[in-house]
Amino acid sequence: QASKDPGVEIISQLMSVSNSDKYSFKEKHQALSTAQKFLSCCVHWGDAKHEFSEYIIPLLPLAFKSLQTTDDEVSSDHRGIEAETVKGFRFTIADISSSCVVPIGASQDMIRVLTTLKDMSQHQHWQIRQAAAHFLQCFQGCHKYLFSQELDDMAMDIAISLLADDRREVSNAATSTLTGILAALPLGVVSGLVSKYILIANKSLKKKNKKKMETPQQQRVEESDAEAAKSKARAKRQQKSVYFLCAAVLGRPYDMPKFVPEALTALSKHSFEQRASLSVREVVKMCCSEFKRTHTDNWEAHKKQFTREQMEALEDVVSTPHYYA
Repeated sequence: QASKDPGVEIISQLMSVSNSDKYSFKEKHQALSTAQKFLSCCVHWGDAKHEFSEYIIPLLPLAFKSLQTTDDEVSSDHRGIEAETVKGFRFTIADISSSCVVPIGASQDMIRVLTTLKDMSQHQHWQIRQAAAHFLQCFQGCHKYLFSQELDDMAMDIAISLLADDRREVSNAATSTLTGILAALPLGVVSGLVSKYILIANKSLKKKNKKKMETPQQQRVEESDAEAAKSKARAKRQQKSVYFLCAAVLGRPYDMPKFVPEALTALSKHSFEQRASLSVREVVKMCCSEFKRTHTDNWEAHKKQFTREQMEALEDVVSTPHYYA
């Protein structure tokens, strides 16, 4: 027992805090605060190569889950304690994502981090999913030159899975993350992905409802449920594909690869009310406006790479109808 690594015992005790019922509300948050300070010490004062692998990565799930707030009625004092805990872990998670640079050759550590992020991206609380997207953005940016093909694929899969999230805060964070990931990939790879998601986006457009013959009540209810499920799946595909295309366009703020006009043309079809949800229409307009803004300086050269149809599609989105037009 005397020769046992005290660090291992500390990690074991801290990892059991969030799932333990033996603590009162105040004691639990004091223990979480201890875990947060321990993580901060490892980040700023520790041996990063040793402690990142053995201490920080095992405590990452605890750090993310500590962002969850209780929905129960609690006193103002307890709510204040909880807010301080969440605030502390937000700072610590941001520190870990940007300050802890994994040593060259430690790809298993990066896989462990991305596996944790994948789990957190599927959490039921949206604040945790959003934090996972922000963490991935910083972590991928710090390590993009060390990422293998496997790590690139893992990071992209996590970001893409969050694009169709029901919470706009999560989907917007995922779009920003994916923009950075796509910007670091070879143009040929991005071009292939854009072609894939253009097809998905085009197929996800709403179609006109056909007139149906009168059917019995029970059959109408069953058909209505089936149509609702299909409509929800279509909306998810639409949001995911549109957000992906926006990320691909925003990832090229000053140059004009061939896939950019193609992506913008596909996006323009989703800017009309009858074809898309409000969030999808807004992100399309934001993307097209941002594209026009970042390409203003060399617009005369850039616009030559558009066909007439592609230019008209872009102008339909970015041009505000004039009262006297």
